Amino acid sequence: MHNVAVVLETEAIRLFAESARSEHPAYRLAERPVVPPTFLPADASGAARTETDHRFFGPPPRAGDRLTAVRAGGGDPANPAAISAAESLTRYFDRTGGLVAESWAGAAQVGGPASPQAAALLATYATDWLGAENIRRFRTRVVGELPPGDVMTCSGHITQSYAQDGEARVDVSLCGVDAAGEVVVRAWASFARE
Repeated sequence: MHNVAVVLETEAIRLFAESARSEHPAYRLAERPVVPPTFLPADASGAARTETDHRFFGPPPRAGDRLTAVRAGGGDPANPAAISAAESLTRYFDRTGGLVAESWAGAAQVGGPASPQAAALLATYATDWLGAENIRRFRTRVVGELPPGDVMTCSGHITQSYAQDGEARVDVSLCGVDAAGEVVVRAWASFARE
């Protein structure tokens, strides 16, 4: 395990949102934009991951926030509770030591190359629908390739409404398909509901 200091920069958040084709004001116009659901990485490798799970323990962090990223992983034989070498997990803590987010990724490759851009596009669809500041969890499974320039059609539906941690919440199931109608990415998300 090692700690890394992270300062969330406005321009980095805006560029990420732009690459995910988001026009949401919480990313693009806010003085301190919130991070998009797939912004905080589970590891520093930059490798395409087929499964990810991003959890926020309250509203997502914003530009200017200073976080400490604590990375775990690598299948440590001395620590059986550690996650496997095929997985990575990063927990993000605020200045007071409070856990604000965690990002997990599994390395298993399914079929052709993974398309992390597809997961970001599906996250844009979800946050445009239910609110960027309201995301609490975004879990994805990339099941196909989305070639550059290809069109992806997104859909989703609410699967349940409930209360958790003093908030009204909804869970949603999401899907992204390519121009041929083949599923590229699936996601399951939780949002606070106003």
